[in-house]
Amino acid sequence: MYPSTTHPGTVRPRTTVVACLVAALLGAGARGAFATAPPAPARAAHPGAVGPSTQVNGLPAGFARSRGGAVAAATTYVRDAQRLFDLPDVEQTDALRAIAARASTDAYVAQAHAELAELDGIAARGHGHLTWDVAVLATRTDAYTDQRADISVWRVGILSIDGLTAPLAEWTTVAYELVWERGDWRIWSETQTAGPTPMGHPDDPPSTPDQLQTDLAGFTRYPGPDPF
Repeated sequence: MYPSTTHPGTVRPRTTVVACLVAALLGAGARGAFATAPPAPARAAHPGAVGPSTQVNGLPAGFARSRGGAVAAATTYVRDAQRLFDLPDVEQTDALRAIAARASTDAYVAQAHAELAELDGIAARGHGHLTWDVAVLATRTDAYTDQRADISVWRVGILSIDGLTAPLAEWTTVAYELVWERGDWRIWSETQTAGPTPMGHPDDPPSTPDQLQTDLAGFTRYPGPDPF
């Protein structure tokens, strides 16, 4: 699959779909030379052995040059949306350039900025601070060498801001193509595919954004120290 199905740095976001759904909710509420066969799953390693081991431009960095390190990089990158969104524009650009592969930097940064701009638009129609919390549910190593890695991540993102009828859950499989450059795993491309998407329990009414914040007061994002 690498690199014929995507151009360097291509990001196929689902944010546009989210934006459309959010617009409806606001109205209703009042308003990223492989082996051809996938390798056997690696044993889980202690987080300290695979990274991140440092922080660069506001984002976690420093991943091991190993299969586990590539998985750690992919799962970290997929959870970085909130940190990126909260950074000032200039710092966003520096952070995105730091995690991108050289050949894909311009395309990756441009597409990521487009996604962040859509979140800015959603935030402008709501009230207060927008939260975009992403949790990793499962990973798959599709291909690996010590120079390149294909890692797929199944994740759920929860978008919430006052003005929404209810927080929005988005289930996505994100495929990262990573390359080893400048002593770390960098993003060559990111491809997002909808689903698989489970249905919520029919007996559970959705929370409001205010209820979400109230019920999760004192929680921190996992893993890491960032407050919810």
